[in-house]
Amino acid sequence: MIDTLQPTAGKISAAGKLLPYFLMLFLYLMSHVPVFAQSETSVTGSVVMANGAPIEYASVALQDANGKGIKGMLTDSLGRFNFSGLPHGKYAVKVTSMGFILHQSAHFDLSIQRSKVHLGLLKLVEDAQTLNAVNISVQRKVIEQGLDKTVINIENSILADGNNALELLERAPGVKVDEDGKISLKGRAGVNIMINGKLTFLSPAELSVMLKGTNASSISKIEILANPSAKYDAAGNAGMINIVMKKNQAKGWNGSVSANGGAGRKARYGSGFNLNYRNDGVNVFGSYNYAFRGETEYLDFTRNFYDSGTITGLPNRVSDQHTKTNEPLNTHNFRVGMDWDINAHNVLGILVNGNVGKYLHNSKTGNLLRDQTGNLISALQTTNYDQQSWKNITYNLNYLHKFKKESQTFSADADFASNSFTSNLNLDTYTLPNSINPAGATNKRKGYIPAKTDVYIAKVDYADLFGKSFKFETGLKSSLIYSDNNLVYQSLQNENWVYDATSSNHFKYREQIHAGYLNASEEFEKFSIQLGLRAEYTNTLGNQISTGSSLKRDYFQLFPNVVINKPFGEAHQLQLAYNKRIQRPDYSDLNPFRVFRDPLLYYEGNPYLKPELTQSVMFNYVYKGKYTASLNYSKTKDVITWITGQIDNINTTYESPQNLKNLINYGISFTGQTNYFKWWSATNFFNVFKNEYTGDGAIGNFSNSMWSYSFNSQNSFKAGKGYSFELNGYYNSKSVYGTAIEKGYYAISAAVQKMILKDKGSIKLLANDIFQGSQYRHITQYQNIDMKSHINVDSRRLMLSFSYRFGNSFQTRERKSSNEEEQNRVKGN
Repeated sequence: MIDTLQPTAGKISAAGKLLPYFLMLFLYLMSHVPVFAQSETSVTGSVVMANGAPIEYASVALQDANGKGIKGMLTDSLGRFNFSGLPHGKYAVKVTSMGFILHQSAHFDLSIQRSKVHLGLLKLVEDAQTLNAVNISVQRKVIEQGLDKTVINIENSILADGNNALELLERAPGVKVDEDGKISLKGRAGVNIMINGKLTFLSPAELSVMLKGTNASSISKIEILANPSAKYDAAGNAGMINIVMKKNQAKGWNGSVSANGGAGRKARYGSGFNLNYRNDGVNVFGSYNYAFRGETEYLDFTRNFYDSGTITGLPNRVSDQHTKTNEPLNTHNFRVGMDWDINAHNVLGILVNGNVGKYLHNSKTGNLLRDQTGNLISALQTTNYDQQSWKNITYNLNYLHKFKKESQTFSADADFASNSFTSNLNLDTYTLPNSINPAGATNKRKGYIPAKTDVYIAKVDYADLFGKSFKFETGLKSSLIYSDNNLVYQSLQNENWVYDATSSNHFKYREQIHAGYLNASEEFEKFSIQLGLRAEYTNTLGNQISTGSSLKRDYFQLFPNVVINKPFGEAHQLQLAYNKRIQRPDYSDLNPFRVFRDPLLYYEGNPYLKPELTQSVMFNYVYKGKYTASLNYSKTKDVITWITGQIDNINTTYESPQNLKNLINYGISFTGQTNYFKWWSATNFFNVFKNEYTGDGAIGNFSNSMWSYSFNSQNSFKAGKGYSFELNGYYNSKSVYGTAIEKGYYAISAAVQKMILKDKGSIKLLANDIFQGSQYRHITQYQNIDMKSHINVDSRRLMLSFSYRFGNSFQTRERKSSNEEEQNRVKGN
């Protein structure tokens, strides 16, 4: 079977036709609109490292001739700053940033003859004797909001220790994590997760398991990018989230150790360490983290079955299902590598990342089926014992060349990633005696589910700065992926295990993606602009060995990206952004194998899934660097959504991914950073949005839409004598997903910290989800589907943690590999 997917064509909406003209009009207005009073004078520049890389969130203070501070601001994601509306006089700037020596510029004059001063590149020198952990926490807020990025500084949060990475994401402004670990941003699904600038080679389900085993004590910060540039892979419709791990960065030996323990319904504990040795030519580094996560969950499903095939009148049969799970998780994460400074212009690096773990899903399910009058038809008792293990190891070789012109760089990466996953499933169901079978019956099924995915990546990037502010970037990337899933089910018949051909399946998948990009940014007199274009060619082949069928797709896409910034004086800044992005289906979502929760509820893939395409427009406004308002609109075609299906005559329910026609998302969000008192600071986030799903084709015509909102508040308190406190709360209102409606839920968490051991160590006590408000409830009423579910997760717990940091730190080369898009889509279970 051959299916060729062509680039999106056909009718274009009125909004789509007007968009280029709207962008041109906005650009024209920004170049002609007069700025506020005294805006004819300005002082601009960029803060960079020694190699020309920009330093974001550096503190820039404008001083008068006597050294008195007049104005201050933080640099943006490109290291830029802009002071305007200044009276004539003599000035200087002072620049500070964590890990760098203070930079003081020479004095300069603003006058009628010289009303605009551009200071060019201000290079900061790395400081090997930087401040310790407690001083750093004073300098940086827990949450920093910029025009194009939100940064959560985990190192400075006392609510972090004792949590894992997934739980940290749940508390991030605008981020939502559902009960299956799927992540959405401002109401939109399709978020790609990066770790240290590279995507994982995992599906949402496997990524969720890995993040649950990643201690917060090993994480430095979380970056939320709503509008990634063309340099990034085009995948991720809603944007990207980058989890930056801690770095050990001082000369000689240095590092940190941590440990935590506590309990919710079951015990949890973990520990880890980071070590680093650096001299003038070689840097050797490594880290290891172990986590055990005991967990018990309760799941309730109520399903109504109608013989008429539509939801009318009373149901003919009602199924009530209750499940209790025991889910212990053990994970080992490690990272080891070396950077070798061959000479002043060439750096060679090697890096190995690994994640190894075991997970047990041991559940007991009772399923009672009653008729219309409430009489018991059948009672099933099912034990699901699923032992899972995985091993994900990535090998990276990287090279960096610095030209004599310091802003000119060339880098190359080569990656190989080996991912293996195995599931051994035993599903035993006992049917209690009834009138049809007075003796009862036992049904036994076992499954062996091995998955193997190998990924090969090659990538090169080039960047240069022309003149004072024109930055140019370009690069190429190729990836090749091989995935092999061989699911074997057997059922017990007459005391013999017999191969189950109806449920077993062998699926092989091959994918090639070849990409290139151009990215340019320029800072003009009254505004700045960034233009990017990424081209990606994709070729895929899926083979179902069991049935002898295959599916081939071959397509080429262009992904433009435009960002326009306009400052109005020092206090006001506007940004208009447009992008087009793609979300390809996870590898195993294309595999039609079935995974059973019990004999009457299973999940299966869909080999006919098409990638979804999204176009987005965002308008942002920032006031004094503290208050941000954002308007956003996006339209996604062929949106991939998990849809519930039902086979009424055998009382069976299943879920599978399907392409819906469209998802339209639009809304407005507000972020405010406030210092109520010297001892109390807070960041508050509020988002109002509407999701509109429409479907057609195989699942029928339907529409499902709703206005929703979310709120997040992060509060920090200083009490003196080494004590500090944090309080976090969030609420997600009722919302829609595909054909389902999810009810609202909330969580309130608190923590206290005491600095010890000369402020190099800390003890933290965390109470997470104090009122156990994280309860997931869904309602699906569509065609013949009438189902309610309630998932009671193990979210309330008390944790105690200890951390100790030794040595000094300063900024070093960030180690990234090129396995960016593909790792996020590997799925074994």
